[in-house]
Amino acid sequence: MKQINKLLVILLALITFSSCETYGDYEIEYTAIYPLCGEWVVSVTGEDGSVLAEGVTCNTYNTTDDAADKMWIKMGDTTSDWGVRGKVHCDVASKSFDGDGIANLLYADDGVNSTVSFSVSGKVTVDGYTTQANTKADAIEFTLTQNGKSMTVKGFRKTGWEGEDY
Repeated sequence: MKQINKLLVILLALITFSSCETYGDYEIEYTAIYPLCGEWVVSVTGEDGSVLAEGVTCNTYNTTDDAADKMWIKMGDTTSDWGVRGKVHCDVASKSFDGDGIANLLYADDGVNSTVSFSVSGKVTVDGYTTQANTKADAIEFTLTQNGKSMTVKGFRKTGWEGEDY
């Protein structure tokens, strides 16, 4: 009986050690415009300093051809003065983006042509924002001009931490 117990212990040990595989860390693949792209939680402020919106989601993302000098920006909808969707110029090295007379595709019935345009100029600061949970996140800040109104948009990259879900 003792030999059976020893055999079972050895068999169990062999199964345990042979079933454990270790894998190396996966290489993280980024788009050509990282760290400019992401989902941001922002506040929109008017020229007079009045808060137009808080906790708004702003998305910046790469183009389908993964161009290193262009990105999409999308925020809000047509019911707000600050709603935009358009392709802007970006510079990854300086972490900045800009554009003048960009067609606002939120207002395009056909998805291509729009009578409304906007201008934008901004930057991303890596670890430039301290969140409510006292963690560091990337900060975004840009000036948006649309329909003759200039607005300032400031915020941080969405972290997913509890208490920071907007």
